[in-house]
Amino acid sequence: MKTTYLGIANYCVPCQAHCHHCLLSSCGQVSGVDFHRSTAFARRVITELKENRPELGSSFYIGYCMDTPDLWEYIRFSGEFDAPGAGFLQMNGFAFRDDPELLALMCRIRAEGVKLIDLTFYGTEEYHDRFAGRKGDYRFMTRMLSAAVQAELPVNISIPLLRSNLDQMRELRALLSAYPGIRFSFFLPHSKGRGRTLQDQRITRREFDTLPEEIRNTFVKIPHQTEAEWIADIGSRAFDERALTLVLDQENIARFEAMPAEEVLSFMEGLDDRYLSQMPSLPELAAKYGDPGNEQLFRIRDLVLKWQQRFIADTGNTIYDMHDESHHFSVHM
Repeated sequence: MKTTYLGIANYCVPCQAHCHHCLLSSCGQVSGVDFHRSTAFARRVITELKENRPELGSSFYIGYCMDTPDLWEYIRFSGEFDAPGAGFLQMNGFAFRDDPELLALMCRIRAEGVKLIDLTFYGTEEYHDRFAGRKGDYRFMTRMLSAAVQAELPVNISIPLLRSNLDQMRELRALLSAYPGIRFSFFLPHSKGRGRTLQDQRITRREFDTLPEEIRNTFVKIPHQTEAEWIADIGSRAFDERALTLVLDQENIARFEAMPAEEVLSFMEGLDDRYLSQMPSLPELAAKYGDPGNEQLFRIRDLVLKWQQRFIADTGNTIYDMHDESHHFSVHM
């Protein structure tokens, strides 16, 4: 499998929310390392890769949240290497602030050159607060949105579609449309982290088709099909590229600091190769675990992950889970 990207992640910032679908299973704690130590490591690795493997994409990012005094340095560091963090920030999970503080924050973000921020809403107020695991989060998010509009900072509003919130989508979109200049992006939750607990919330094509046209037209432009449709098409599907991400923590940082970039890359490729060597082929997974009667919508990656998770559970396999983004992980394309 061809490697196209090596990312470096440092989960050094606590998130104040506890979202039901959290990709990283965030629990208010941090697992990363000192920010400046991580940027020194990332600078060396990315520079070496650009010199020796210029065809390979590489970048650095922080999590679980952007609410850190190091945000401005992170934005500038990202700009040095043309990384997404120079122009785009996901802004959920911030500690509560008053309106003047929020306006100052948004003005500073815009002044640093960020072109777009993303705010994720999960439903109307009561549902959103419950889903985010924090009372008052919905109202705080609308105040963040208002501050961004005042600062003339463009905002994308992301909204997951679940069976439990579909009946709120018209009202939610109407409420948020009152803020000028925003754009919407509706999506289906992934199957990673706490998202794997939401399988029964995954909507069907019929349910999707009942949504208003303005919602369907702003659904993410990634192919989604029913499980039945993917099974019928599985023989022509194959993952032949991968993006790898190294996740820094207190136990591994010293080891990786002693490695040249090519050795770091080889380590990550070895982890993923071992994972792939123990997984059945896509047709084999579909034959054993596919449900031809399932009308739920999936991205192919999420469906294959569901099958692989069942295979791992059935066989008692203890292979390092390359889909768990709380530690080193891969994305197959």
